[in-house]
Amino acid sequence: MLRGLLLALRLAVLLAVLLAEGVAWADDPLAQARKAVAESDYVAARPALVAALDAGDHSPDEVAEIYRLSGIVHAALGDAKAATEAFTRLLALSPKAALPAGTSPKLKRPFDAAGRYFKTHAPLEVKIETVSTPPTLTLVVVSDPLDMIAKAHVVFAIDGGAERTKDAVASERTDVTLPAGRRIDARVAALDVHGNRLAEIGSKDVPIVIISDAPPVVAPAPAPALRPTRVVVHAAPRPVYLTWWAHAAAGGVFGVAAVYFAWSTLSDANEIERLNADSALHQFAEVQAVEDRGHRHALFTNIGLGAAGAFGIAAGILYLTRPRDHLETRITAAPTPGGGAIVLGGTF
Repeated sequence: MLRGLLLALRLAVLLAVLLAEGVAWADDPLAQARKAVAESDYVAARPALVAALDAGDHSPDEVAEIYRLSGIVHAALGDAKAATEAFTRLLALSPKAALPAGTSPKLKRPFDAAGRYFKTHAPLEVKIETVSTPPTLTLVVVSDPLDMIAKAHVVFAIDGGAERTKDAVASERTDVTLPAGRRIDARVAALDVHGNRLAEIGSKDVPIVIISDAPPVVAPAPAPALRPTRVVVHAAPRPVYLTWWAHAAAGGVFGVAAVYFAWSTLSDANEIERLNADSALHQFAEVQAVEDRGHRHALFTNIGLGAAGAFGIAAGILYLTRPRDHLETRITAAPTPGGGAIVLGGTF
């Protein structure tokens, strides 16, 4: 009984996790577009690709894939002009991109037309220049034949601190001035109008490094007056498999199953009574078969009730112990002439 209950609990948790992953996939228009193109469902793929591009925050490789799939879809639907435009943007981002051997002429013609454009134009290219005083990153647009770059996006950390970001509207030379520090680790992305990354220079593991002189030493200001303040600290969410509603849903599934098997057990009991009443017309084996089936249904009813109860109890415990926002008392320094502040945080 206990082993069956544990197995049922594991299956229910696995079902909840798979359901969460399915919802995440359903929210990914690029994944939907890939599937639709693979199944030659080009009508469904077209809006999914538009949604993927509009969603933003895609890497350069993913943006190139969106334009490659868009070119295939437009060509397959007979829109050669839109297909050529999509393939042109693909080759601007990925000059070595190619269609597989044996591609139909319907797709190959707009792709070849896009390729001829780059016989007289250079693909998209950017580079970075740096200045240490004041710390400045300059995004230089070497080539952007289709005017795809709309913004420069900089992610930086000063002296090993937390990462911050700074954006600037892109031009041929886009200067992004950063706060002073001994060492600045940064990476830069050229973004399109949707926030997709068309090109990236530097990474978190191999950043652009700016070394500058230490900031001047400032004489300490007079000690400021301290005062306590209360701030709201938001609780971190739990994973799906530890949420009360996932366990409640699993309990509901087992509860429904238990009701079904209980009803089946009752039907079996009624069937046995009917057979016993007409025993002269039936063999003992028939009654035995119905009785065995009734025992199985009763067992499944008990398992379902046990699992539903276990999930219900777990859901109640998880609901009562769910993370909650709480107030935290902190001591902060009141402003005084000369500036400066002290913050002491903690739960009291």
